Amino acid sequence: MADYSPPLFHRNAHLATILPNKFRPFNRASFIRKTISTPDNDFIDVDTIQNGAKTAIILLHGLEGSSQSLYIQGMTEALRSINCDILCMNFRGCSGRVNNSFQSYHSGKTDDLRTIFDAFRTYGSIHLIGFSLGGNVLLKYMGEKKADSRVKSCIAISTPVDLAGSSDALNSKENTLYLTRFLRQLKRKAIEKAQRFPEDSLQIQQLRSAKNFLDFDNLYTAPAHGFIDAKDYYEKSISKQFLKLIDKPTLIINALNDSFLSPSCYPAEECKENEHLTLLTPTFGGHVGFASDTFMRKLFWHEQKAIEFIANFTA
Repeated sequence: MADYSPPLFHRNAHLATILPNKFRPFNRASFIRKTISTPDNDFIDVDTIQNGAKTAIILLHGLEGSSQSLYIQGMTEALRSINCDILCMNFRGCSGRVNNSFQSYHSGKTDDLRTIFDAFRTYGSIHLIGFSLGGNVLLKYMGEKKADSRVKSCIAISTPVDLAGSSDALNSKENTLYLTRFLRQLKRKAIEKAQRFPEDSLQIQQLRSAKNFLDFDNLYTAPAHGFIDAKDYYEKSISKQFLKLIDKPTLIINALNDSFLSPSCYPAEECKENEHLTLLTPTFGGHVGFASDTFMRKLFWHEQKAIEFIANFTA
């Protein structure tokens, strides 16, 4: 459990999810964009705030998000109280520019994060914060292979550590609004890919008919990224299987009323068995919500938790 007590309106899971991510008021961050080339002749746009600090915090957004997402903007503003540079990684195709290759991004694509580490070699220490899909990416990165030695701490917020379970949860009736929105955006991008890369044999009509993530991932995500099918993609990309191998301080925050998450997305046993992992499961919060006041003008609860956690591992 955790000590989060939200204002009345934000106790409803859907209001907690929608209001902060649509209506939170604040000034947009002034980023400087850096474009990083990838080994496969593609690119990753990283939106940065750099002041010559020796420490960087890398932010990873969620599905169909970007550095402009309000939860990224909110965390960026919160972190300005720390002496650090901020690097907001836009996954391929999410920065407002169409990427060069047939593939894009997915929940287990950690090679692009490794590319970012290689591109920013001047930092002595790095902290990672990932939201939703981005949280899964960072947790998988930290456990699957030897992580960059400069990583001092990691924070994963509203993270579907079991992709198949989360896919099922999002297919429920209460999540129809979210599923419809995600699929509309994903289909549009995939259809553009099919038109640009006809040799890859994507079936446009089938893509248009996809009714859920399982359909979409079978039609595009899996074949575009070297998986046999959606089941193979989910099994190989879930971060839950890598949690036992993480050896850096890691905080996972998943609200119990997050409608995007299945029961299997709360890794209590894995966190008990690994001293480096801390799991907070507040009763409220929705999906990437956690507002501290009704009109969302104060620092959000998860942002304060992130600042406190990072402070424990900052020289």
